Amino acid sequence: MEFIDSISVDDFQNLHITLGWKFLDNKLVKKSIKNSMIKVSCVENGKTIGIARVVGDGFTHGFLTDVIVLPDYQGKGVGKAMISYLLSRLQDYVNKNCDEFMLELTPTKDNANFYVKCGFKHKPEMMEGCYLWLKNQNIYKQGSKKYVMHLQKTPFENIKCGKKTIEMRLNDEKRSVIKENDIIIFIKIGSNTEYLKTRVKALHKYKNFEELYKNFDKISLGYAKNEIAKPDDMTKYYPKEEIEKYGVVGIEIEIIKKR
Repeated sequence: MEFIDSISVDDFQNLHITLGWKFLDNKLVKKSIKNSMIKVSCVENGKTIGIARVVGDGFTHGFLTDVIVLPDYQGKGVGKAMISYLLSRLQDYVNKNCDEFMLELTPTKDNANFYVKCGFKHKPEMMEGCYLWLKNQNIYKQGSKKYVMHLQKTPFENIKCGKKTIEMRLNDEKRSVIKENDIIIFIKIGSNTEYLKTRVKALHKYKNFEELYKNFDKISLGYAKNEIAKPDDMTKYYPKEEIEKYGVVGIEIEIIKKR
């Protein structure tokens, strides 16, 4: 059994008709195959026994469709192996062209569990279909997650120009789950299109901002050379009771993308 990164019109029509799927005009099938993002044929002893393809916008969303295996080869792991190969090809594509890519599908009756075994998620309480997020492995390390934070203009610009490398936050339930290598998107307040994509290099946790300020120079915290760095400045954002309850964290970051 081998996989080929193409689908012929003849094989497409043969599998569709054999399984009783809707017949389509040859010219339309040819154009449809050509416009697919990823396509694969599963071949055994020179015979095409299965096909699958991904269609989509090429950058953020795609749809898995035409997953077909000939009846005599069903239940033998052909479909799962074919989808595994297709996903590996799609992952390579995402690594070169995308940040994150959502692949969706609409399973046929009683077939959702098959796709779950292939790695897709199925949450019928939320949506009818199945889905899978693929992340650019050059940006997202294994297990890393993405968080979004909003920043005022001045700290945003200080991070953008490389001066501010420590983002100070309360270490509450939201921030305590952040790990090294996670991605933080900083969105500039007042502009939903201007953002900074950063990676967490390290997390520095302290009881309060007094301790945090002692361990970093004021420039890395976002102060200008002519400003006085005072821990009490942070009480404008966080009540002292919450600081005592949760502690604080200095999130050390590095920029990986600007927009």
